[in-house]
Amino acid sequence: MAWYDDPSKTTFVGTYANEKQFRWDLEAASKRGWVVQSSEQDQEPVIGAPPTTKLQVTFVRQEDWLDNRKREIADSLLHSATRAADEKDARHMKAADELARAEEAFTARLDAVSLVPDSGREQAERDLLGALKDVIARRRAALKAKEEAIKEMDSAVVLGASEFARSVAMLKQSRESESARLEAELALLPTQELVVRAAKDWREAGDRRMAAEEQLRRRAAEHEAKSETLGAHATRRNELAGSLAPRRPQ
Repeated sequence: MAWYDDPSKTTFVGTYANEKQFRWDLEAASKRGWVVQSSEQDQEPVIGAPPTTKLQVTFVRQEDWLDNRKREIADSLLHSATRAADEKDARHMKAADELARAEEAFTARLDAVSLVPDSGREQAERDLLGALKDVIARRRAALKAKEEAIKEMDSAVVLGASEFARSVAMLKQSRESESARLEAELALLPTQELVVRAAKDWREAGDRRMAAEEQLRRRAAEHEAKSETLGAHATRRNELAGSLAPRRPQ
């Protein structure tokens, strides 16, 4: 650690072989609250003057520099924490809005699924399953964003940003209900998947029934046609047979 970075030092006497070395330390030290102590014996060297002996300069720390620096650091940390908390809160609000839209879409599909005709039942159940999965994904994202917002707000409150105290308390309270909703939706998910599979089986069974009925109708029509053909042939045969019968003498 350089002497001008040591917060415990308030005085330092530097000895320099030339003016260039002194200027390097003077520039660095002045940025950290050090000034050259004026005295009649030790005059600040003149730029451009050729050094004849080693330079010895006394530096002193400004009395209020450390306190001001601590306040600047604290204010900077508080500003950074506040900005981070605001950013995380904004992300949480965006995730919450996306979740609300997903919930509305799921509710609409749930209300509509019982009104669709049988021909569209399977697709309606699939759409409902997709909406449920979307809600679950959005809720997980919202919970993650909520956790990140709580973490940043807690940090900001610790550093003195008391305006976040109420917000973080509300987020923590809502976190429990959101977690409970997620558990309920996850429990619903396998049931809806079973409904989709059952709807598919039901449709396929209906398709098979309709195909069987259609085949039965075709076979009945073929049977009827063959019956008509057989009847026509039988009638013609009877007519021909009748013409061959011997006639009785009169």
